[in-house]
Amino acid sequence: VLNEMRVMRKINHPFIAKLYVALQDRHNIYFVLELLQGGELFTHLRNRGKLSEQAARFYAATVVYAFSTLHAKKIAYRDLKPENLVMDSQGYVKLVDFGLAKQLLSGKTWTLCGTPDYLAPEIILNEGHDMAVDYWALGVLIFEMVVGAPPFYAEDPMEVYEKILSGNPAMPTFFTRNLSDLIKKLLRSQQGKRLGNTRGGTAAVVKHKWFSSFDWASLENGEMKAPYTPTVASKDDVTNFDRFDEGELPPVSDWNPDLSK
Repeated sequence: VLNEMRVMRKINHPFIAKLYVALQDRHNIYFVLELLQGGELFTHLRNRGKLSEQAARFYAATVVYAFSTLHAKKIAYRDLKPENLVMDSQGYVKLVDFGLAKQLLSGKTWTLCGTPDYLAPEIILNEGHDMAVDYWALGVLIFEMVVGAPPFYAEDPMEVYEKILSGNPAMPTFFTRNLSDLIKKLLRSQQGKRLGNTRGGTAAVVKHKWFSSFDWASLENGEMKAPYTPTVASKDDVTNFDRFDEGELPPVSDWNPDLSK
């Protein structure tokens, strides 16, 4: 929890959910976060089935922008998936949930963490990983947005891992040539050859032909119209999210960390 708080405090980016303050009472620690009323990209994708390449490009470009800032600070996000991209009222998505993010000041880390469908081979093999895992996950995300299912999908997580390690997922025939090329370069098993982790870093992803007609400045300035605008009726409308029973209040805790650092 404290690691998540500290990582989020290092970041100020238009496509990353902002943490305003952390608070504590006798039962809980609370994060006061930027209000995003549009719902998860996951919900939108589930309702649509799959997205056009044009729509997928908009959301992918947003993630690339966010990654450029995170990776410049040596922060590996490590939990990219449609559930962690939440829309604002205009339909722009922002990265949320930094519970698995880690600042890698001394090279690689070995923690096994993430969502099975999105794990890079080096995490599964416990070879040590760094920010390159985020570019692998970007390839999985783009594939899932355009197809409606991730490239290594299986009911059993162990089968998912086997598919990931075998590599080279089949590209659907309806993919454009540039989309197939981008995903293949993002889903390179060798970290050193993975697009984004090669010379040029994130800029190499930006310069890929799939993004050749994309207006990056318009996206950055918030001038580009989002592919989908969620329905938000008022400033306290939360209907774009599922309702959950909050349950009973947790017991009183004697843990009293310093939330100012």
